Amino acid sequence: MGGHKVIISISPELGGKNENAGCQCELGRDKLLTAPPYRPCPMQDDVPKSRFSTAPCRRDFEQYKCPVSHTLVTFKSPMHPNEAFSKVFPSNTPIKFVKRKLAKLLSISNSNLLLTINRSILKETSLLSNLKTDAHGNLTIDVYTKDSEKFALSSIPKENYVHELLQSILPKKRALPFIAIKFRIRNQLSIFTRSYHSAIKIHEIKKNLAGLFQVAPDNLVLLRGENPLKDRMALLDLDYNKYGIVEVELLTKDNKKLNLDKLYKEVPTNDVLAVTVPFGTGLRQLNVEVFSRPIEKPFLGGYKNIHTGVIYHHAFTQTPQKPEKVSPERKNCRDTQTAEEIERVLETSYNRATQMANEKVYIPSVTDKIIIPKRYETYDEMIARLNHKHYASIIQRAFRHHQFRQKVEKWLKECKERIRRMQEEDRLEREAMERRLRRDLITKTFPKTREDFDQLYAMVDRWKHGEISRISRLHSKGPKIAEFTLLLDKEVELLRCIESYRLKVREDSRKTKEKQFLEEISKPVAWFGRDGKLITMETIEIQKARKLKELYNSFLRDDLEVNERIELLVDMRAALQEFSHDLVDEIVALLDRECDLLVRRCDDHQLEFLRRRISASVLQLIKTSELNSGVTKCKDIRDYQKMEEGRLYFCEMCHQVKLHTEFPLNAKMSGFLVCMSCSWKDVTERLWIDMTPYRFILRAVQRDERRRKCWGSLAFVLQEKDIFFIVEKLWHSHSAISECADMSQLRLCRWHVAEDWSPWNCFLVTVEEMKEHLKLENPEAVYDEELVSKVANKHKLARANFEQLISINKRFTESGDWQGIRAPAIAHVNAVDRITLGKFV
Repeated sequence: MGGHKVIISISPELGGKNENAGCQCELGRDKLLTAPPYRPCPMQDDVPKSRFSTAPCRRDFEQYKCPVSHTLVTFKSPMHPNEAFSKVFPSNTPIKFVKRKLAKLLSISNSNLLLTINRSILKETSLLSNLKTDAHGNLTIDVYTKDSEKFALSSIPKENYVHELLQSILPKKRALPFIAIKFRIRNQLSIFTRSYHSAIKIHEIKKNLAGLFQVAPDNLVLLRGENPLKDRMALLDLDYNKYGIVEVELLTKDNKKLNLDKLYKEVPTNDVLAVTVPFGTGLRQLNVEVFSRPIEKPFLGGYKNIHTGVIYHHAFTQTPQKPEKVSPERKNCRDTQTAEEIERVLETSYNRATQMANEKVYIPSVTDKIIIPKRYETYDEMIARLNHKHYASIIQRAFRHHQFRQKVEKWLKECKERIRRMQEEDRLEREAMERRLRRDLITKTFPKTREDFDQLYAMVDRWKHGEISRISRLHSKGPKIAEFTLLLDKEVELLRCIESYRLKVREDSRKTKEKQFLEEISKPVAWFGRDGKLITMETIEIQKARKLKELYNSFLRDDLEVNERIELLVDMRAALQEFSHDLVDEIVALLDRECDLLVRRCDDHQLEFLRRRISASVLQLIKTSELNSGVTKCKDIRDYQKMEEGRLYFCEMCHQVKLHTEFPLNAKMSGFLVCMSCSWKDVTERLWIDMTPYRFILRAVQRDERRRKCWGSLAFVLQEKDIFFIVEKLWHSHSAISECADMSQLRLCRWHVAEDWSPWNCFLVTVEEMKEHLKLENPEAVYDEELVSKVANKHKLARANFEQLISINKRFTESGDWQGIRAPAIAHVNAVDRITLGKFV
């Protein structure tokens, strides 16, 4: 394309037969269109020469010849001879615009760019048409920079100048005022045509069709080929043919058939045909619309059957002809010939007199104006006087300033929004950390579960080891023994306090469960009737259970006097006589013993153990299924079904058969050996470890995996002990980058962000380091070789320790069963149920 020239010629007639001036650029065309109107003078020898040498009729013919409309400019860099870039410019383009365009494409400063030809610097006011070109009309310009700034001509995409060249050569598509759309209904094999304005949008066409077929506009879909048309697209954007016809496929989202009866009533056009007809010496294409509109047939008379009374009308089924001037009903005489009247518009003359001063008429000349002709102004002088370029540059400068201000305001808004979002994230993280610390403080102050007491024991253990290291550094042999003795006494006292509080919490928990049990057995049976009202029913067993509950609660009261207590014991003894059970006799004997002791004036402290025995016996009596078969028997059945459906295992320490849910779970276990109760009681075989930070790290990993929609991640089957092993044994409880050992700041993120989290695809870092690490696509190319090799060794150790998870992950990934194994925020037992089944079965 470098050796061809693009010529767009406009040849206006100047008046002579052979005098045609070919304008070959847009600049010349503008000059012709904007020149002052004049009539060309005949070029004859006998006509005297005009006194205005610059008049249009006396201009030379060579003045109308314009340069080539476009010039192909090739830019080369002497520093890089192999690089070149070509671009098409109009021939009347100044060098400063060429320089500005090239600087924009190279992303360098305009003032730092130098354009030369044969080591001669080009002036910014020079035009491309004034420069010397090669034999093909092309230019070759060398590009330099003043401060030797590096640039690459090869970095400019070639599509820029190719697209511009094609746009300058290819003819523009002819815009039509109206476009006919031929709709094809896919499911009904029907075709109809409607004409629309070319500027109308697709969503407006949908609204028109929706009102026609009485359907929702969103239910209609217009297809061009197999691609749906967008709602904001105009008809001008469609690929219509030269006759203004385009075919579109119409269908509905719910595959509902359209009512075509309304179409035939309201849509007059059924199809459009392109017909070729002779026109003058050639042919012409015409668009013919095929109508299917039912016609109104005229009354042509008829007859009546006198036997049946049926009336018959004359009718015809021909194509409707052009309507006659006079209807058949008004025709009652034959046609007559009359003269035809023709109307024609004529221009009549209109005379108007003007009055001039003469000998007989005086006309004052006070208000007259003397008009003196000015010097003839040429087109170039008019352009210089108007100075359009100067005002255009002012408008462009103001518009660029306005655009720059809009961009600055947009950037400032985005910056403020980003700062606000970052502050909001920091606030949420700070509040989450405060809630976490507050929750840890509450659990340390008021422990309730085994994990809370493990946290207290771990605190005592850390304190003991710290004191041991301090005593070993500061004291000699004698004082050291004394300090160790005091340390042992303090440790025993702390453990005793923790254990006493644990027993108290356990007793409160037992009382709460007993209260819940009594409330459950004494609750009436309830259901909703047909009218929606709540219906309750109390059976005999429920009434007995309620009576026993009231006796039990009154027996536990300690605010009664001696006489009131004795009356309560007597009433309770009489109430228990109604039940026939072995425990009743024992309870009655214990009640008599308490009455005797109360008569002998024994205090409450002396009767404490006796009352405990009586309350335990009464509770055991209440739990007996013979007395509460409606509640306790159902509970026994539920427990039996639960034991039957679940998998049972034998505990080697307590020698009991228990469900698999009562055994501790982790990814490295080889079987169910010791239940959770026995393992917690066996202090000699365990270490006091605070699992709170590791549980928080596990929840953070699971939360991130759920956010990424990675339900097949191994993070949902790992437990706190597995995270403890990964953090403590593999990563040594400190960040791999900054060596930070604060457990509240450490997180386990992905090493490769594109892969699912796993023990062999994790990275222990702080929160701030994790945010920056997750932005990396290839961490091996960012970190140094020492850290990369260190992380690779950690991953190899994780694969070796969690080897059984690799095969399980592969099997469930190939079978697609990970969806049934995923767990919510914490990996519950039902989430790892199938994993354990795959390991031990």
